[in-house]
Amino acid sequence: FEIVDFPTISATVNPINSGTITGTGAYEEGTDVTLTATANTGYYFENWTEDGTVVSTNENYTFMVENSRSLIANFSPHSYNINAIVSPNNTGTIAGTGQYFYNQTAELIATPVDYYDFVNWTENELEVSNLANYSFIVTNTRDLVANFELQSGYYLISASSVPNDGGEITGSGIYSQNSTVELIATAETGYTFVNWTESGTPVSTNSTYSFTSIGNRTLVANF
Repeated sequence: FEIVDFPTISATVNPINSGTITGTGAYEEGTDVTLTATANTGYYFENWTEDGTVVSTNENYTFMVENSRSLIANFSPHSYNINAIVSPNNTGTIAGTGQYFYNQTAELIATPVDYYDFVNWTENELEVSNLANYSFIVTNTRDLVANFELQSGYYLISASSVPNDGGEITGSGIYSQNSTVELIATAETGYTFVNWTESGTPVSTNSTYSFTSIGNRTLVANF
């Protein structure tokens, strides 16, 4: 018997576990061979290389066997955006958002501003973590919300003017419980102050409105 050593077509995946290859093996010279590279979840096919040189950018690489060959199927990870916003606005800051590659670890850090505490992270209105430092493996795009709340014993006093250019307001902000709040409405040229309203109900006709903070309040200065 004559022993014939057929050329061997071998191939490996780069990086490991990023995809699979079919079509390798021993073939008779002159045979047409097709190597097929299939990306795993989170990766996409880049090219075939041999001795560091790109020989094909097609997942299905067909060639005639002339001798043994050792190829590499190269894959790259998909990238995903990790987005996050603060709720309510201006109650904290977020670090760690941006673009990450598949299987990377993302770490989002929520930091409250003065008088606020971090509550939790939510996604699609469902809680995903109650830790200010939230770490996870990236497998897709995510849109998260860092939720904060006023510390106990503090209240938010907010005020706006109607119309917007009718006048200026001073005194809104965060106050400790039972503090004295003094809101001052100053009419712009061509406008006259009318009253303060809350939820549509008049609460004062004095441009300087003083009261004790015992809860959150949202007021409107009408001009």
